[in-house]
Amino acid sequence: MVLSDFAFKCIGILFPVVTLFIVALIVYGIALLRKKIQEIDHEVIRQSLSAALVEAESVGIDAIRSTNQVLVDELRERSKNGRLTEDEAKEAMRAAKNYFVDHITPGSLRILESSLGPVKKWLEGFLEAKLSKEKYSITGA
Repeated sequence: MVLSDFAFKCIGILFPVVTLFIVALIVYGIALLRKKIQEIDHEVIRQSLSAALVEAESVGIDAIRSTNQVLVDELRERSKNGRLTEDEAKEAMRAAKNYFVDHITPGSLRILESSLGPVKKWLEGFLEAKLSKEKYSITGA
């Protein structure tokens, strides 16, 4: 009887400690799982934004090339000096913007807008950068 009394006293003393240890392990495990889930969410968001930017770059280059081939060449032919007026350049930019908005997928457009803000605020600068890059790659200057 003495041994069983001692065992029950030990269990009575150790039970709260063991319970506390198990609770701490569960809390740590849950925190670790939440962190991993958050990392997965961030990775998915990062990959989605990266894919949307790749698509935006491709569509932006296509918009510049299409506008140059169709509209700018036509406007230059009508011009006496072969240069675009300010209004013609604005018309070309509007055409490139319209091409971009019409050709980018709605999903990519939503991702870009949620990350970068409204398209109208950044699209012109984006297309101008693509135009400069395109001119540089053609002329090599």
